[in-house]
Amino acid sequence: MLEEIRVKMMKRIGQMREFCNTWICDISPMAMKVLQDNTAKSMKCSIEWNSDTGYEVLHGPYRHVVDIQRQICSCRAWMLKGIPCPHAIAALHHRKLDPINYISHWYNRETYMKTYNYFIQPVMNLKMWPESQNISVIPPPVRKMPGRPSKKRKKEQGETSKTGKLSKRGIEMSCNTCHNKGHNKRKCPLGAPASGTSFTAGPSSRPAAGPSSRPPSGPAAAPTSTQTVVPAAAPTSTQIVGPRATPNAPTERGRGRPKGSTEKVI
Repeated sequence: MLEEIRVKMMKRIGQMREFCNTWICDISPMAMKVLQDNTAKSMKCSIEWNSDTGYEVLHGPYRHVVDIQRQICSCRAWMLKGIPCPHAIAALHHRKLDPINYISHWYNRETYMKTYNYFIQPVMNLKMWPESQNISVIPPPVRKMPGRPSKKRKKEQGETSKTGKLSKRGIEMSCNTCHNKGHNKRKCPLGAPASGTSFTAGPSSRPAAGPSSRPPSGPAAAPTSTQTVVPAAAPTSTQIVGPRATPNAPTERGRGRPKGSTEKVI
């Protein structure tokens, strides 16, 4: 890349010196164009002279002050560009002076040629360069750092991981017990619910004491969420299903043991 920059600058210096030979006068064409535009605008200005070097120039709704001797104008365009502004050109024309003589010397041909006065000399190919007798510069020795080397690079500030999962940054946690945000069920102020029960957030998690809060008793009482229901044991092959059989009770298939049955009649 440095070789390309060197070649480009070598060609550009020659092109800019040739461009200087196309100038019509000793002033840069760009500066002359700006001066011509300001001269056309100065035709709309009206001036008031103080019989010395000061002028009051009325340009539209604005009034500017021009000092020819100090080469300043209140619009500051003359000091910033080095080219007389429309107000200065109107004052110079009133004194019958040529505005081209008040252009800064930075736009002259002589100053322009000094910028490109030095040339970049051509060089041979890198393989044809003579070998240097100086000490060759070598990189410093690699020093093993303490600790296990990291396999992942250090991420920049604000860089997100490019995994398939979405980032949870900025998401507020919620509790599965009270369904409030700002904490999880481990740090819930109400505590974790008992096993086999469910908790619903409400004005009060504990029922009021009284007869209505006691579970109903009797054969028709339904099991609540806090009661343990023990399922009935299934009948085995050695148990008698139904009413207790009598010694001489006839069966549907006749007297004695039914056919294919392994149960004994008591």
